[in-house]
Amino acid sequence: MHTTSTAADLRLRYATRLTAFVTARLGRDHYRQATEVTQRVWSEVHSSPHPPRADDPHAFNWLAERARKAIARHHISARTHRPQPAGRTAPAPMLATTRLGVAA
Repeated sequence: MHTTSTAADLRLRYATRLTAFVTARLGRDHYRQATEVTQRVWSEVHSSPHPPRADDPHAFNWLAERARKAIARHHISARTHRPQPAGRTAPAPMLATTRLGVAA
């Protein structure tokens, strides 16, 4: 299949560069998850109906865009699934304020 071949070519050419890209952008608290996040990107590449060819000059930009989205999803997931320390309750939700006072 053409898509599988294209995805495999992309992986051969850009695997190391994409992993470095993801690792650099995850930050010091999340860099250990770089392999997991990068694997999610490759899964998206394999399921994409029209991935670029490996020799396309914009191929890495296409991969980087998918990596940025995967990194954002990772950070959102990490924030929403962070366990609360024992003995502490979650902070109260913040209320929006307006010129006239507190919004409901």
